[in-house]
Amino acid sequence: MWRFVLLVVPLLLVLMGAFAFGVDMLGLEPDTGVLAARGLLRSGAIPWTWAAGGWLLEATGLTALFLLVQGRGGSPVLDGLVTGAIAWIFRGPVLIVNLALVTRLPREPWWTAAMEQLALYLLCGLLLASVAVISGVRR
Repeated sequence: MWRFVLLVVPLLLVLMGAFAFGVDMLGLEPDTGVLAARGLLRSGAIPWTWAAGGWLLEATGLTALFLLVQGRGGSPVLDGLVTGAIAWIFRGPVLIVNLALVTRLPREPWWTAAMEQLALYLLCGLLLASVAVISGVRR
């Protein structure tokens, strides 16, 4: 199991970084015009250390969730997709509902970002499943 964790966490970090780079290069970032119109938009990018720290937290959480789910879906691929979907529920819709309830801000740009995260989390789930099969992790 430790071999799996040591393999998959760095791979998830690379995938998350590559995904963020791809979204940036393709110009698929959420439209923040609604926030700018309300004076809520910050200028400049966040420090790379914050982004990497967030990815590390997400990668660790996804790995732990996969290890909890593993073996319950009948196949590693299904386990990985279920892991990504469960994680996205809390990163996407639950987070957006809480944000809307607390701040009364519109759902954009949050919903666009959440849909991008769905694609990322499903890819992360497939990566988790692949590494589990390769490293021989079984429940």
